[in-house]
Amino acid sequence: MLAAIFWLLSARPSRADEKLTPSNLPDFLARYDSNFAPLDAAYGELANEQLPLRDEEGRPVGRRPIENRRQALADLRKAARQLAADPQDLVLAATLVLRTEDLADDLFDLSQIALDNDREELGKRLSDLQITMDENQRLLASYLLALAAGKQDRIRQLEKENADLQEKLKGAAKPPKPAA
Repeated sequence: MLAAIFWLLSARPSRADEKLTPSNLPDFLARYDSNFAPLDAAYGELANEQLPLRDEEGRPVGRRPIENRRQALADLRKAARQLAADPQDLVLAATLVLRTEDLADDLFDLSQIALDNDREELGKRLSDLQITMDENQRLLASYLLALAAGKQDRIRQLEKENADLQEKLKGAAKPPKPAA
């Protein structure tokens, strides 16, 4: 079943032209959320196998427990659901971009661990998810920049309106000049 899910994820059309907007963001985030069930299953496999993590010289390296990764995943899902409910939230958008990037980096490391331990099928699944998360991060980062630019434009517009109003108030507060 997991193989079918990964095949479906890899078989979908390229999203190179996809652009996220506040109106299509909730649908994107629903698709984004669908990646987490296979990822949680892969985390389960990793937890059961206790694959060692070693540096380039073969020395053991400490690693975050899978439960910490699952909590990070739960936090990421929560942020995605909150952003789906409020697509204009700049802080949630930034949070999702940064956490998605962290997840993609984590998936890369885990895929390498699996491959180094002759778990090629698991390594391939994790690598496929990493590629998907990299693409999701790219789309979310583009959305974040567009959202921030829109908010910045609105702030500038409001600042100009405020300056114009302040100028009008100064002009109205000045006593009229006496007629000569």
